[in-house]
Amino acid sequence: MANPRLFSEGSARYWILLSILAVSTAAILIRSSNSHPLVIAFWRLLIAYVILLPFALRSYKEGFRPSRKDTALMIFTGFVLSVHFASWIWSFQYTKVSSSVLLVTTHPIFVSSVSVLAFKERMHKLAIAGMTLAIFGSVVIVLSDIGMSGHALVGDLLAILGSIMAGTYILAGSRIRKRVSLPVYANVVYGSAFLFLLIAILILGIDFVPGEPVEYIIFAALAIGPMILGHTIYNWALKYISPTFVSVSLLGEPIGSTLLAILFLGELPWAGFYIGAPLALSGIYLVGRYGRRGV
Repeated sequence: MANPRLFSEGSARYWILLSILAVSTAAILIRSSNSHPLVIAFWRLLIAYVILLPFALRSYKEGFRPSRKDTALMIFTGFVLSVHFASWIWSFQYTKVSSSVLLVTTHPIFVSSVSVLAFKERMHKLAIAGMTLAIFGSVVIVLSDIGMSGHALVGDLLAILGSIMAGTYILAGSRIRKRVSLPVYANVVYGSAFLFLLIAILILGIDFVPGEPVEYIIFAALAIGPMILGHTIYNWALKYISPTFVSVSLLGEPIGSTLLAILFLGELPWAGFYIGAPLALSGIYLVGRYGRRGV
């Protein structure tokens, strides 16, 4: 039987650190694949869905059944997640890892604004300062990317679309997870997301069966690492931690992804990364330390 302290409110922030490491591997795995962006997103979600399905069935058997309203909201969240993955993974065809992953994690601006204005979430002054510092550090990195080509702009816009969808995904999850168990939530959201992607693949006439066996290894790695150890732990943490903290903590992803891109792809970031990264990490620490609900 699992230790209840291992999966508790007090341990949530430590699990978030593991999630940051897990999602940081997504970029280099995506860059290693030769498949269409929609196909990568489809298989990533499908494999994660299959792995988590037994846990969802157990929850259903134990009586954890969501209401029709929550089911509809989860299907909508699945659609949002499918757009997030499709646009973000597509952005890698046009811009650098450091730029794409950075821009897709600018959603704290959106999340924090909605959380304060719509959900009346109060924030400690130091948490606000940390959020500002983290975003400023990210902007420094973005500005260092100005000299790239017009193709990079397309990638940047796709990453920004992915960011907006990621913010919506986090906010929706923070509402639904208060009422729905994690296995059921992941089952419906991931399941509907891969079905939406399948519809898009069929409409566009894309072959979703890759010819190279190594592609399935990449898909499985994406499902187990960034999806289950990353997204699923984030979804679990949303029950205990404010969506603003979860959103800002994801700013650690561009730092981890850029370092991995240097090591495995030989892709060096622009000079601004070395200035912005420490600022972003400092901001994440402040939000993590003081960004508690009701403080």
